[in-house]
Amino acid sequence: MQTDKVMEYHGYEIRPMVTPTETGRYAAAAIVTGRAGDTRTLGVDVDFANAQEARDEALELAIAWIQQRSVVSDRYVRRT
Repeated sequence: MQTDKVMEYHGYEIRPMVTPTETGRYAAAAIVTGRAGDTRTLGVDVDFANAQEARDEALELAIAWIQQRSVVSDRYVRRT
């Protein structure tokens, strides 16, 4: 698992995570930490051909969650 640098967005910290899969593709998730220290992990429910694409999608999902509106297709969101 590769955790990139922390990005700050509207007072939240976003840590994108990229993990290589057994098939040579990449899985993505983002850990979002709020102002009060509460943490949420958002997983992107699709794999990607390269690590940068996976990281970008994880960031997009986290930003959409922070904005509390859906700007990505539900097919990419894993809800638990």
